[in-house]
Amino acid sequence: MSRARRESLDALRKWILGRSSQVTKLASGQGIAGTRAAPSQSGPNDTKIGSRLDNGEKIVKEGKDYKRYKWQLNKNADNATLKELANKDSHKVWAEADVSVTTDASAAKAAVEKLFEDLEKDLKG
Repeated sequence: MSRARRESLDALRKWILGRSSQVTKLASGQGIAGTRAAPSQSGPNDTKIGSRLDNGEKIVKEGKDYKRYKWQLNKNADNATLKELANKDSHKVWAEADVSVTTDASAAKAAVEKLFEDLEKDLKG
């Protein structure tokens, strides 16, 4: 994984984990497939972080509910490497992973941390 992508994924992780409402939203599986999950498009988030999580479909594995999230790069990223990759294909999914859906606030943070571990493992190209 390129340093730029690793740093962007880490920045996104920190942004989400720094906001309990975002952690709850992701862990509970809120959001319609094909729409943005995080970060919010307000302020400098897109340019500073350089990537985003999009909502995927809800799935069931072994009788348990999961929500798939897709990690993509932003065309307006400050980082030139990220910007160049996104301009080639802004809809390319660089990684995807599933979060075990939970409404338990104490389990939400661990579920989101696991989501980011799985995104790192799945990173393409």
